Amino acid sequence: MGYSGERSARFAYFSTLAASITAFATGMCYAWTSPILPKLQSSDSDLNPLAEPVSTSESAWIVAAMSLGLLCGPALTIFSLKFYTKKIALLLSIAPIFVAHAMCLVIFKPNIIILARFFMGVGTGAVWSVLGGFIAEISEDKNRGLLGSIPGVMSNLGGLLVFVVGPVIQIRYFTLVLLGPLMIFYILFGFFVPDSPYDLLVGNRHEEAEMSLKKLRGSNNVEKELAFMKDTIDSTDEDRVTLSAFFKERGLRKALMICVVLMVFQQLSGILAVVSYAQTIFSLAGDSISSTLSVILLGIVGTVANIISSILVDKMGRKMLLTSSCIAEALSLFTLGVYFYMLKAGVDVSALSWVPIASLMVFMAFFNIGLGIVPWIVAGELFHTSVKAIASTAISLSNFLTSFLVTIAFPYMVGNLGMGWTFMTFAMTMILGAIFCLLVLPETKGKNFQDIQKLLKE
Repeated sequence: MGYSGERSARFAYFSTLAASITAFATGMCYAWTSPILPKLQSSDSDLNPLAEPVSTSESAWIVAAMSLGLLCGPALTIFSLKFYTKKIALLLSIAPIFVAHAMCLVIFKPNIIILARFFMGVGTGAVWSVLGGFIAEISEDKNRGLLGSIPGVMSNLGGLLVFVVGPVIQIRYFTLVLLGPLMIFYILFGFFVPDSPYDLLVGNRHEEAEMSLKKLRGSNNVEKELAFMKDTIDSTDEDRVTLSAFFKERGLRKALMICVVLMVFQQLSGILAVVSYAQTIFSLAGDSISSTLSVILLGIVGTVANIISSILVDKMGRKMLLTSSCIAEALSLFTLGVYFYMLKAGVDVSALSWVPIASLMVFMAFFNIGLGIVPWIVAGELFHTSVKAIASTAISLSNFLTSFLVTIAFPYMVGNLGMGWTFMTFAMTMILGAIFCLLVLPETKGKNFQDIQKLLKE
């Protein structure tokens, strides 16, 4: 979003890392069911704190309740942003996740778990509705892609923590582990990170905006960038904050369409179904590697891939990363689908026992290189701060509605089509995603907001 200067901006990196602890928390929520659901389905009282194993219906709702909560999360964001800055909105967005883990710590019943998962979804939906915009507004043009990739790395680290720790300790102790990062976030982000200078300027708090920018850039010489921010804000008329503006203005309409389609393709890759049912998928595959170890390997691959993405996103650009990501996703999902089709058909696949873990490692790697975080980076770049609340809500809702439908549909798709055709269906959508990214998506690498708007109006 900002003017690209040559000043040191170490505090911007610290602020991004502190803000991205929210992404770490959401990664823990996304991965929660992978090690915990098998325990809740167990008859072993040492593993399962419930009176009896959860039913198939309860299991489905424990997974799906988070997706349902995701749909409600953006409403919390748009309400918060109506009265507060993005910093305050982030602080509020993590509260439902804190409540969810506290519920699991105090009372452990199937209905309480489902409700807790719903709150995890509300908090996660709220976080991802505002986090990208906050980071884009504290970044410079030269490092916006790198900083925007950090939430993806943190989200994967949160999932990896769950994959590693979840299978080996009791659920209540595990819940205590999950509460730790939330406390760290409230301390680091709440006390040390300033508000976005864009938010402060919009609120006519010019002196605070200048102080915020000086802190983020590590320099007192911020007059030129501050003037650029003011010009950017002044260039947008107040009537553009209305929903009707998205239908009247070509640039806004195109930006919204691009972001919504990217979010839909992100979820039609089947990522949430893969993460939620990861241990179950590996168990069904009969892989020679244990399902627990396989899931941990997926988490490591995803984290490494996200780090690679953060390095490449400002070098290769958004378009190339997303297109290559979709192509690789299609190939890995098709391969996995063929494996499960052969397994169901009774073909001896013992010599191919490595295929599920290899396919899903490729899937997880390229998802995190492109589809996992780049759509959120793009969403943070395309909209003026005056319309960002409405845009973020619409974009997030499209993402979370698709994820809810995929999560609900996945068990039924497996039951009716089989695991093989289910994954091949996901593969076909990724081919369409690659075509869209190649032909429609504009390249925003290194461009400021005004340059991006010119691209959208072409």
